[in-house]
Amino acid sequence: MSTSRSRGRPRLYDKETALTTMQRIFWENGFSATSLDQISAETGINRPSLYAAFGSKKDMYIKCLQHFAEMMGKRTENAILSEPDLSKGLEKVFMKAMEIYRPEASMEDGGPLGCFVTCTAPAEAGADEEIREVLRMVLDTIDQSMRETVEVAIRDQKIQPRQSAEITGHLLGCLLNGLSLRARSGTSREELQLTAKAGISQILA
Repeated sequence: MSTSRSRGRPRLYDKETALTTMQRIFWENGFSATSLDQISAETGINRPSLYAAFGSKKDMYIKCLQHFAEMMGKRTENAILSEPDLSKGLEKVFMKAMEIYRPEASMEDGGPLGCFVTCTAPAEAGADEEIREVLRMVLDTIDQSMRETVEVAIRDQKIQPRQSAEITGHLLGCLLNGLSLRARSGTSREELQLTAKAGISQILA
């Protein structure tokens, strides 16, 4: 009897691990080119269990977008808080982002390049309102995080940029997103980092 129950139990899997695997697949191939059969094969979870745990393919993709955005948000906050100087804190944020956007081995092993959100969601956002809303939310969150950091630095008289905190935050967000696209095209990490430092310096001047 116990053997029969054991055979009837659903396969156990770790949701976090499965989500990370799905994210990598979507990141490498994009949403449209990724199949449920591929997700099932690489996660080791059958399709009924995938549907039960994560919903449709679009639900899986959106969960991955949100998962990536939360991870990057935490990294950004930790990097900025670790440096008393705004410029150095922002440089650390961008350097850590470039490590993710442009892993050293990615060109050789076919690994993903660029930001998962900004390099995969725009292709779907034009035709899918829900994905478009998630993309807008992520971009707005990046800008807001940058703006709030700049506002604190202005309040503490550490910087006095030529433009408002809102525009400064938006420019920093645009810089980060532009570097992501460059990373997707294969630009070297060294060049990305040099551009990031120069861009931060110009925006905060």
